[in-house]
Amino acid sequence: MLSLLSKTILAFALTTLLSAAQPPPELLGRWRSIETSKGGIGSMLRFRPNGVVDFSPGAIVEMTYRIDGGEIIFPPATTNGPEQRQKMEFIGTDRLRLAEARFTRSGAALDAKNPILGEWVGRREMDGQQVDAYFFFYPAGKSLLLMPFETIPGHYTIQGSTMRLELPDHKVAEGKFQIEGDVLTAPSSSGPANRYRRY
Repeated sequence: MLSLLSKTILAFALTTLLSAAQPPPELLGRWRSIETSKGGIGSMLRFRPNGVVDFSPGAIVEMTYRIDGGEIIFPPATTNGPEQRQKMEFIGTDRLRLAEARFTRSGAALDAKNPILGEWVGRREMDGQQVDAYFFFYPAGKSLLLMPFETIPGHYTIQGSTMRLELPDHKVAEGKFQIEGDVLTAPSSSGPANRYRRY
């Protein structure tokens, strides 16, 4: 039979494990870097309820857009360069062709009068290779393009206000985390904490 001390230690250990296994609901879901390199490179995180976190380095580009007839127009890719004009065509309500790339709507249409609004998933070419691409079109002519280069599954634990992130071939990142609205501040394995926005 277990002694009173053994039972107390076991109860404490179980409580610790349970608290570590239950992340706050507002943490779950998808996040992307707010700050990126000059070339638009950052990272994406997806926290799952079972302690798994998917880490994806990739391109993160926020752009304005406008639609002119059968074209969608993005800002210049270079300083003083021409605007980027791409042919645009809706194929039904849930498929979209941008230039040579095809996208499928993810989720329900947000506005029947403005069918481009929402999330679209497809493939685009980057440095000669096809990669997954996620386009988000918002009201007021704002958009977000995410292109993860790869997805690396890792693990995370939460203890109070402390987060521990473990990714293969990466140093462990452990420290304070904070969620304010749609902004997550998470520990980094090197240097200051990273800031992410929900998407």
